[in-house]
Amino acid sequence: MTVPLTSSLDRSPTRYRIAFYSHDGYGLGHFRRCLLLAHKIQQHLDDIEILIVTGSSRARFYSLPAMTTIVTLDAVTKDQNGNYTPRNGLMSITEALTRRRKTLRTSLLGFQPDLFIVDHVPTGLRGELLPLMPDLKTRGTEIVIGLRDIIDEPETVQQSWKFDGCAKLVDSLYDHVWVYGNKNIFDLGEMYNLSDRSRNRIDYLGYLRRSVHHSRSENRLSDPFATRSKKPHLVCVSGGGQDGLPLGSLFLEMLQNHPDSYEGTLITGPFLSRTDSRALVNRFGSLANAQILRFTTHLEEHLQTADLIVTMGGYNALLEALACQKPVIAVPRVFPRKEQWLRAKKFADKGLIRCLHPDQLTSENLAVATQEEISKSSLATPEECGLCMDGVGNFLSRIEKVRKQHFLKRKVHPDAQSDLIRA
Repeated sequence: MTVPLTSSLDRSPTRYRIAFYSHDGYGLGHFRRCLLLAHKIQQHLDDIEILIVTGSSRARFYSLPAMTTIVTLDAVTKDQNGNYTPRNGLMSITEALTRRRKTLRTSLLGFQPDLFIVDHVPTGLRGELLPLMPDLKTRGTEIVIGLRDIIDEPETVQQSWKFDGCAKLVDSLYDHVWVYGNKNIFDLGEMYNLSDRSRNRIDYLGYLRRSVHHSRSENRLSDPFATRSKKPHLVCVSGGGQDGLPLGSLFLEMLQNHPDSYEGTLITGPFLSRTDSRALVNRFGSLANAQILRFTTHLEEHLQTADLIVTMGGYNALLEALACQKPVIAVPRVFPRKEQWLRAKKFADKGLIRCLHPDQLTSENLAVATQEEISKSSLATPEECGLCMDGVGNFLSRIEKVRKQHFLKRKVHPDAQSDLIRA
């Protein structure tokens, strides 16, 4: 679905324009990171128009900040062999990729961004950004690659970036390299053997802190357990859900085996297949101490109701869980990439979370870990464990710096521009 650019944007030529791109071929993480940053921009900065171009099929369910429009690309995902396939079964992958490239070109060149922020994949999905980027550059667009703290195992990334041309592209066409993490946790330039030019341009912004609301009474969600008991409430989140069935099943099995000890909510994610979703409901739907939700745009609010959080090890998932300042058990994905495992293991080694390898996970192991974690008298903060959590503030300061330089190049001072808009 493509939303017309004129639907919510005032096409004022004096406003600074930022476009985000997230390929989103598997889950929701890339889009949700872009949406978070868009919200923060519109909360704290003035006179900015934003366009988010995303491959997420669930993007239209989320609330948008002011002066922000979304354009959705034809959704694709990966099969068990790691090959991209369209979510629309009536379309070939060639047709889907062709349509995506056409939508990208039409929307981005029509929007004319002053700054283009690409999330995670320098070339875009299957190289879909490559034909477009020189055209943006000739129009004066500055281009940013925004990377999470870790991409995958070093050898895997080095090989894929060399094969896909990502390393050369970052060297030649990207103006800025922003990493949403800490160099002392994951030295991305060293891990992936980037060129000296790229390493010298990496700006480690810090982790993207989420907002925290501690009061359960302020929560707007309907809580079916609010008046039943004082049992610890557990919340399990299995990411986008495409590979979340094993974790969800074991979590519900643990609740089934310990009905007097815990109550819990499983959020399966929107991409859990309908067959797997029905199987979970048929097997566990009658449990008095469990509820099963498929999808929510208010994930943070559900996490705030928890006494302990069970989650996979994705970037957004761990940071959202840590923001709640509750015990966290991570069961990270280890296939088809090790990114989640590497992050969760590092955070566990620093004492931030408990990490369980999925190959050794049983419902009883999860119950033991839950009891041990929920019994802890105190929790370490990310800062105490060496994490810089100022990523959002540093991101906004970089935006302001780039915008100021943009107007200086145009010989228009930002203050003069603001006066012009107010007039």
